[in-house]
Amino acid sequence: MRILHVVGTSRRRGAETFALELAAALDECGHDDSLVALGPGPDGRSDPELPALTNTRRTRPIAATDGAWRLRRRLSSAGVDVVLAHGAASARAAALARRRGGPLTVWKRISPAAWRPVQRRWWRAIAKRMDAVVALTPQLEDEMRRLGYGGPVWVIGNARGPERFVAVDREHEAVRLRHDIAVGNDIPLLGFVGNLSREKRPERTLDVLAGVLAQGQSAHLVVVGDGPVRAEFEREVHRRGLDERVSSLGHRPDVARLLGGLDVLLLTSDIEGIPGVAIEAQMAGCPVVTFPTGGVRDVLEDGVTGVVLDRPDTALMTEHVLRLVRCPDLRARMGNEGRQRADTFSTARVAEEYSDRLIELAKRR
Repeated sequence: MRILHVVGTSRRRGAETFALELAAALDECGHDDSLVALGPGPDGRSDPELPALTNTRRTRPIAATDGAWRLRRRLSSAGVDVVLAHGAASARAAALARRRGGPLTVWKRISPAAWRPVQRRWWRAIAKRMDAVVALTPQLEDEMRRLGYGGPVWVIGNARGPERFVAVDREHEAVRLRHDIAVGNDIPLLGFVGNLSREKRPERTLDVLAGVLAQGQSAHLVVVGDGPVRAEFEREVHRRGLDERVSSLGHRPDVARLLGGLDVLLLTSDIEGIPGVAIEAQMAGCPVVTFPTGGVRDVLEDGVTGVVLDRPDTALMTEHVLRLVRCPDLRARMGNEGRQRADTFSTARVAEEYSDRLIELAKRR
């Protein structure tokens, strides 16, 4: 089958990384995959492997309409059997671009949404134009049913290709990262990796860092990512007087190596599907301390590969972070256990299920 993967932006964040790896794995299954992004990254640049349909960074609805129009032109000029839309923005464009007799359209739902009544009517209309939906979690499947969607919903978890992480040497990467940010080898490194957006709540990591420091434990926070609240977050770092304790690295292509250098990853989101960064952290041997958000328990085993708190409480997170940074043997055991389970979340495994489902959907058309 000829599959066109559509992502929101031409930047390798979680959804885009998964789309690239899934496309490669589906190629191995005998399909012909290509990728496009609706627009460039926030800095206006594009990844060569994620060609952007537009060069605009304008906000909705102008950019959405422009992207949908260009996607429709792409579908008219290239043979495509399936459009696989990764995320809400891509699904909106794919629905607007759809034409009678055109390719099958599949929406991959990534995270839950808090839709207001007007938004629900809009997304109900979008959903009606989908031939199938991929839901990362049963919660997302239920959300689609409450939206009134009656088509097939496939619950297929998140995944990552373990190849990027196999060769990560944690001891070497810890030394390298500390050198790069000018932090002593005896100072534990806490990390936040992800989009700096409201729902990710990066400012909570500052509460944890401050709590750790207040207990007399040295620590340094490494923040990897960019996004709409980055400037606000960095102002908060300065306001709290934590400039010397926080390194904000922005968007980085070497996430596997950075995770290899961290001692503990913090996951502080309000909303998640199945967080890909938790999968990546395990593959890199980095223990995770996380709030009980989305399907994180499908990825992490509490007390074995990380800590899943029973409530979103930064004081409670601080307690568990302190325990981990003060016990290198416990961190090592959790990290090793996570690496041993890497194949459980491999992209190659989920690609087989995508392949079977898409072939079945095409036969039923």
